[in-house]
Amino acid sequence: AELKQKHLRTTNRHFGYESPDEPIQDALRKLETTFFNVVVDTAISSLDERFQNLGEVNNMFGVLLDFPNLEEEDLLQKCQTLSTALTHDGQPDIDGTELAKEMKNFPPLPSNNKTNMERFTFLHEKKLAEIYPNMWVALRISATLPVTVAAAEISFSKLKLIKTYLRSTMIQERLSGLAIISINHV
Repeated sequence: AELKQKHLRTTNRHFGYESPDEPIQDALRKLETTFFNVVVDTAISSLDERFQNLGEVNNMFGVLLDFPNLEEEDLLQKCQTLSTALTHDGQPDIDGTELAKEMKNFPPLPSNNKTNMERFTFLHEKKLAEIYPNMWVALRISATLPVTVAAAEISFSKLKLIKTYLRSTMIQERLSGLAIISINHV
């Protein structure tokens, strides 16, 4: 598309070091500086912030993936960091020293791929949640962390589909159940 050129009046000015910027006369250049560059800068800063937040989460919960390869001191320190991060109102969800002991005694998985979800499924299938309670809680929390914003957007769009005008008097329990079934249908 061709953009029309505006004819701007020019006035003669005296030379000065602190003169104001000249208005941009090229319409395409003006679009680039006032819109495109602003959008790109916003996207870049948003991505940087997201990757920084994901890096912080990975530093906290990375111990759940790397614990077989860690030394005893590093394992204890990372478990204490995770315990501190999972503290609410002075009450920790897990005990860091107990988690380190559980990780030392954790049996090896039969498969080569050792993800948090596979470890969580292993504990559930073998009914080992009572033997490894701190590991069980930490894996449950890591499994429920939203990886991206898309998960929240999907849940809101599913909520719009479920709770229509005709179903506006639905009880909260039923709405929550239907939303979970709809979002996690697999």
